[in-house]
Amino acid sequence: MGDKQINEKADLVRELSKTHFDYVFAGFGASASLLLLEMDRRNLLNDSNVLILDPGSPENSDKTFCFWAAEEDPIVENLHSLISHSWSEAKTGNQENCSINPYQYYHIPGKLLYKQACEIIQKNKCQHLRIPVDSIHSDEGGTFVCVGDHQLSARRIFDSRPPVFRQAERNEIHIHQSFVGLVIETENPVFDEKSIHFMDFNISQNGGTQFVYLLPFSAKTALVELTRFSSDVIREEESIEQIKVYINDRFGQFTVNSVERGCIPMSNAEIINQNLPGISLLGSRNYSVKPSTGYAFKNMHRHAVAISDCLTNSNEKGLDALNNEHSKTTRGRFAFYDALLLRILKHNPELGKPIFLKLFGSSKLGEILRFLDEKSSLKAECVIFSRLPYKPFIISLIRQLNGIKWVRPLILAMLTVLLLAIGFVSNWQMYAGYTLFFSGMLLVGIPHGAVDHLLESGKWENKNISGFILRYLLQAFSMALVWYLTPNLALILFLAYSIWHFGQADGQLWGLRRHTATLWGASVIIFILGTHTTETNSILSYMSSLKLPIQCHWMALMPWLLYAIYKQNFSFAITIIWLSLTSFLPLMFAFGLYFIGQHSCTSWVQICRHLNYSHKQVWLQALPFNLAAWLLMAAFFILWPMNKTVLTINPWGIFFMFISCISLPHAFAMQKIYRNKL
Repeated sequence: MGDKQINEKADLVRELSKTHFDYVFAGFGASASLLLLEMDRRNLLNDSNVLILDPGSPENSDKTFCFWAAEEDPIVENLHSLISHSWSEAKTGNQENCSINPYQYYHIPGKLLYKQACEIIQKNKCQHLRIPVDSIHSDEGGTFVCVGDHQLSARRIFDSRPPVFRQAERNEIHIHQSFVGLVIETENPVFDEKSIHFMDFNISQNGGTQFVYLLPFSAKTALVELTRFSSDVIREEESIEQIKVYINDRFGQFTVNSVERGCIPMSNAEIINQNLPGISLLGSRNYSVKPSTGYAFKNMHRHAVAISDCLTNSNEKGLDALNNEHSKTTRGRFAFYDALLLRILKHNPELGKPIFLKLFGSSKLGEILRFLDEKSSLKAECVIFSRLPYKPFIISLIRQLNGIKWVRPLILAMLTVLLLAIGFVSNWQMYAGYTLFFSGMLLVGIPHGAVDHLLESGKWENKNISGFILRYLLQAFSMALVWYLTPNLALILFLAYSIWHFGQADGQLWGLRRHTATLWGASVIIFILGTHTTETNSILSYMSSLKLPIQCHWMALMPWLLYAIYKQNFSFAITIIWLSLTSFLPLMFAFGLYFIGQHSCTSWVQICRHLNYSHKQVWLQALPFNLAAWLLMAAFFILWPMNKTVLTINPWGIFFMFISCISLPHAFAMQKIYRNKL
């Protein structure tokens, strides 16, 4: 764009800033076009002052919009003039053509949709400016968009700009559906005009889930598209060569009429939106894209109808409520199904091919499309799932449940209740409790502190490892020396940095402020020790001359429970409940459930995310130092001199002194994760 054009647009924006518009469309994609069509159909644009802002040229779009619907569905009736082709049959893989009754599969060319939208713009004398919107706001003075240094105000703004996703967390998965398609014409009539090919997997998967999607427009013309589900985006030049080889092998000589390309987010991650009054979110910004399929067109049309209903009835509150309805990705069981499949496609993309082949090959296509439309019954869904490979979904389910914050505290609560229940047969409680304790220490209790060497750079660095080991041993030895010389000071130090460290881990998990997290860490330490005063003082008598001066009631954490409920933090609330129940267990079981089940597991997940490693990778990286820690513990038990005032060895006293020695450098190392996050 030349300087003259830039200045002309700046002058035009300056003039427009003096006008208060009825409607401003920030973005002119499919969702905005569908809304313009629906508003025009209801005469909602008559005598309205409308502005469309978008830097692109949609009339030159190469996009193809497809959807399935019954003939009587409103979308078919409303958009019948745009539908260029429809099909009543489809196939997947190497199967024969099958009816998709009660549906038809419809095709709308992007150019045709945008052409009609542009005609509506001209007819209603709307203004269309090819410039981007910098930001959108709503305050006491109303709603407005910012373009450069100018504000353009409107009664209602429709925001269909591309979405910005928050970084995926926990159970959120973000991958891409990217595609490159060729509209071709063959020398001979080779296509079956009645049937589409949903997924042909007879093509290299290239480390993702890849298939060919074929729409026949006539016996000699078709769209042949290579689609990829993966964390990485399809490479266009390489893909076009793959498609050409595919076409030559199956259909012979051909010519290319046009190229279609695109990338659709397949994501259940949260979109960074502000749900402000007077602003309606459209399209993918409003979660119209179904995460597991990438289909969005029918959802966008349904949303356009809902918005137009509100406008027809002058229902401004209803318009804002539509944003609230679409402000989250979690929408019942179908969102859960999507999450399971997305996790498989991200972490095990090679399983996509057998899953989709089984999905489309084991049930009628009409039933599958109803399921993908989220209109199937729970009974029908159970039948569909019973025919799919169960192993990848069970693994995905376990990972999914592990990512839900309240699941682990619920499991810990169940373990606590189980230990209490079998306490009536005391030997069984002891066997079960100590089995859980030592297994947990072996699997995660010690290992979560055995990858501190990776936290700085994320990898093993031979040139630095000797220095790291030396610093680590010096810090641990310094703590052991304090225990030997001044046990009382050592105990105070141990409790202080345990409070600090425990509070940091839980604080990051629950989003607590720094001081609140430290107060929580202190509460946990005091509660566990204070509800087991006799056992605690027995151990402390071996470690130092100090005794625990207070005794806690099992309800001592109730203020924290009220705080968690007030904050609607249910995983925090469940944690407080099971911690309260541990007051009726022996000290080591209460401590073990918290230290292993809560603290160590929480830190483990935080470490995996920080390093971007899988659980298996972290455990294997921890293995050398894990084994070394157990050997050091054995040496500590053998070499530590007997307490001068207590003639019998207390193994738990020695155990906690050793833990304090290796915990000190670990607490400092974890600052690589917690720094600036609390």
